Amino acid sequence: MVNVQRARWRAAAAAIVVTASIGPAAAQSPAPAPRPADGGFFARSPQYPLLPRELETELALSAAPPHLRGGASVAVLEPGGYVTATRGANAFTCMVSRRSGDLFPVCWDAEGTRSLFPLDVDDAQLRLTGKAGAEIEQVLASGFKDGHYRPPSRTGIAYMLSPLRYRIDEGGRITRSNPNPHVMFYGPNLTDGDIGGLRGSVVFMNKVGPDGMIIVPVGQKERETILLESTSLTERLERAIGYTSLQR
Repeated sequence: MVNVQRARWRAAAAAIVVTASIGPAAAQSPAPAPRPADGGFFARSPQYPLLPRELETELALSAAPPHLRGGASVAVLEPGGYVTATRGANAFTCMVSRRSGDLFPVCWDAEGTRSLFPLDVDDAQLRLTGKAGAEIEQVLASGFKDGHYRPPSRTGIAYMLSPLRYRIDEGGRITRSNPNPHVMFYGPNLTDGDIGGLRGSVVFMNKVGPDGMIIVPVGQKERETILLESTSLTERLERAIGYTSLQR
């Protein structure tokens, strides 16, 4: 089943890229799938909360700069996995990742959509089968070794301009991460030594591996503007996931 879902999403990702290259898609956005009335969690795990589709779409798009949002494709999480909520006209695909309980919006360019976006999709499908986070990470790592996944094959960019990021442990306890709007450039297998990076500085690696990324935080002025513009979205998201100041 997971392999079937992988094939479907690889085809969907390719369709998104092709659609972006030829112009606006004619297809209409599908009707929202039913959501649990009690705010139930995806795959019986509080690490993968379901969000109202409108809220999840807004959160996903907040990762991108304003000039890209109107034309970006959006994937949202439904009870059966990620689905395409909006098929856009440009090369970018935005989503809210929940990988290993790390909830944050990200927007991939065409290369990221082909190579890295499937990791989040497969992570959700594997969680749906009942696999634990550590086991899923082993499966994804093995996927790079056996060629199922491939690192980005060219230079590209992913946006994480939203200040909203939350860690959710297996017991459902939520911790909000420090706001760090940034852009990412693909850096497969690079180290901080390769790029002269230092964590917390103007440039650094998020990790070393085939899906490693060069992190470049935005400037202080841009950060302050983003934080101010995100006030309403922050309040609505935290209500939806049940995060309160008592958990800080």
